[in-house]
Amino acid sequence: MAPTATIEHDHAAAPPTAPVAVSTSRRGRGGLVLLAFGAAALAVWFAWRLSHPLWHPLAVLFLGAELSGAVAAVIVGVGLAGASSPRDIHVDEPRDSHWYAHAVADLVGRTRAADIHRDVRTAVRAAPRWRWRDRADATVAAILLDGPRRLVMLLVVVVGLLFGATPFRTPPWWAVVALVVGSAAIGLAHVSLGQGRLRPGDRIRWSYGAIGEVVARVDVAGVAPRRWIGSVAAVVVLSIAIALRGMSDRWTHGLRPMPDADRVVLLLVAVLLVLGALYTLATSPRPTQADAHLLARHLDEGTARQSLLAAAVCVGTIGLIAGVLPTEHTAVEPPHRTVIATPELP
Repeated sequence: MAPTATIEHDHAAAPPTAPVAVSTSRRGRGGLVLLAFGAAALAVWFAWRLSHPLWHPLAVLFLGAELSGAVAAVIVGVGLAGASSPRDIHVDEPRDSHWYAHAVADLVGRTRAADIHRDVRTAVRAAPRWRWRDRADATVAAILLDGPRRLVMLLVVVVGLLFGATPFRTPPWWAVVALVVGSAAIGLAHVSLGQGRLRPGDRIRWSYGAIGEVVARVDVAGVAPRRWIGSVAAVVVLSIAIALRGMSDRWTHGLRPMPDADRVVLLLVAVLLVLGALYTLATSPRPTQADAHLLARHLDEGTARQSLLAAAVCVGTIGLIAGVLPTEHTAVEPPHRTVIATPELP
C-alpha cells in the first residue's frame, strides 16, 4: 500500500505546482530577454562614450563608475536568473533603502545581515583578492559596490561643477535614447527576475542609501540613520555646487568659466543625481526614534534637516535656471587705426 499511497500523493500535488513552474519559467525567459535587450542598448551608449572620450581624470572616473554600474546590473540580473533556492521570508519589512540588497541576497541564497551596509568598505578593500565560487558571490559583490560607485559619481560632478570640467560632451539624441531604454529595460528585468520581491526604484534607493554607510561607520544617537543622512548630504552638496556654477557663469564669475554646451550637460547630470536622492528620501520610510530620552533631539534634527533641504533645493533651482540660459559673450572690436600720410623727406 505504501507505494500506491505515494503515487497518489504525487499525482494530487502535481496540478497545483505545474502552473507555478510554467509561470516562473516564462517570467525567467522574459527577464532574460529584457536583460539582453537592455545590455545591448547600453552598449550603444558606451560605444558613443568610448568613441568621443575626454581624458581628464574626472571624465575617466565618471566613465568607470558608469561602466561598473552597467556591469553590476547585468551581473545581478544573471545571478537572479540562476537563483534556484531563494530564502523564504515570513515577516513584512519596510521597503527602505536596504530592501534591494536584502531581497537579492535572499533570492540568490546568500547570508543576509542586518548591517549589510557595513560590509561595503570591507568588500572594496578585499576586491583584488576576490575569487568567485559561483554567480551568487558575484551578485552580492556587485550589490555591495553600488554605494561606492554612486559616491564616486556624486564627487566627480561636484568637483566638475566647481572647476569647470564636464564628464562628457553633448551626446546625440540616439545615444540618450539608448541610455534611457537600456536602463529601463535592465530595471524591468530585475523586477521580472525578482519573483515579486523587487520593484522599480529599489536599486536607486539602495545606491543612495549606501552612501552614508560608506562614509560613516555607525549611526549617531538622536540623528537620522546614515542611509538617510547620505541622501540628504547628496542633495545639499549638489544643490550648492549647481548654484555656484550657475551664478558664477551668469553674474559673479568667481569660478573658471565653462562653454555653454558643457555647462548644460554637467548641470543636467547633476540635476538627475539630485532627483535620485530626492526620490530616495520621498519613497523611504521616515526615520523614527525609539529612545524617548532622545526624542526631542531627533525632532530638532528633523526640523533642521527639512529646512536645510528646502533652502538647498531653492538655491540650486536658481543656479540651474541661471546656468542653463546661454551667457552673453561680449566681443571686443579692435580699435580703428588712422593712417596719416607724411611727405617723404628728400
